Amino acid sequence: MKKSNWVIFLVNGIIAVLFGLMALFVPMTTIITLTKYFGIVLILGGLIMFYFSYQNMKAGKTYVLYMTEAFLAVIVGATILFYPKGSLQIFLILIGVWATIVGLLQIIIAVQMKKKVSNHGLFTINGVITLVFGLLLFFNPTGSIKVLFMVIGVIAVIAGLLLVYLGIKVKSMKE
Repeated sequence: MKKSNWVIFLVNGIIAVLFGLMALFVPMTTIITLTKYFGIVLILGGLIMFYFSYQNMKAGKTYVLYMTEAFLAVIVGATILFYPKGSLQIFLILIGVWATIVGLLQIIIAVQMKKKVSNHGLFTINGVITLVFGLLLFFNPTGSIKVLFMVIGVIAVIAGLLLVYLGIKVKSMKE
């Protein structure tokens, strides 16, 4: 490890700590900001797809599906950008439905595996955790995401502090 890399660790650590503190103390603002960012990324990706589908159209190549995908990306991105709370809530409900179904399927598979596999209990526990996560997101998406983001915030602060510490240690190393 090069001694000159200490700045990279330090800067990444500071960024992680700042993100973690934002996630802890203003979780909804942080979540909405990230949601808007995602909307902007979709819009930019859609515009780039429009450009390339237009180039394909001029060259006589297939372009209709690309143009449709570009149009959808811009529409979804704009919807997310201008209605972040509603978009986020719908997205979380969909994740909740998905996780509930996956959790139920995992529990069913674990029951079927009971006679064939000795440690099927771990699969059952995973299924129950996934099911509970899905139900929480489905019935209380905003509250669930706040708690999840606070956990992410704690992890980010701890990881950031470790990176800052590592940066200081690397700086004080001998070449």
